[in-house]
Amino acid sequence: MSTPREPLHKGMLVGGIVVGLVLGLVVGGFGAAILGYTLVRKAEREARLRWALVPVIVPQRDFAPGEVLKLDDLAQRSAPEQLVTSSMVRSDSAANLVGQALTVPVQAGEPLRWAFLAAATEKLEPSERRLSEECQRALDLQPDRPRPDRTAGKIRERLVGGGSP
Repeated sequence: MSTPREPLHKGMLVGGIVVGLVLGLVVGGFGAAILGYTLVRKAEREARLRWALVPVIVPQRDFAPGEVLKLDDLAQRSAPEQLVTSSMVRSDSAANLVGQALTVPVQAGEPLRWAFLAAATEKLEPSERRLSEECQRALDLQPDRPRPDRTAGKIRERLVGGGSP
């Protein structure tokens, strides 16, 4: 005959319940994470199916103000038509950019806009150009006004370094 088993003591029973609950929570959390990720990816795919993509022009490297665009510096990227405005340069106008100087710093991959080009500011009406120059002079006279950084890299360095905006 076998000897009778000793009954489990209360500590072992509580420990088993705790281990079971923790294991169940971990497995359940992992399953919920997978389900959530799958649902988000499905919603993304469904939203993108309705997008009509339009090619826009982007620079392949960072540019500082005054730099001249070359054909080798430009690339094409697709963007949703709903987000592309008439101010953005589309791929069929890329030839018009070559040899143009930029007036603002532009990061690689950022869609180029017509307003970023020096030629765009030259096409302003005389009254608009005069107003723009007067605004710039008024801003330059403000001694405590922060001066704009010359490149996107310097802006990034200032922000990451904790400098004032």
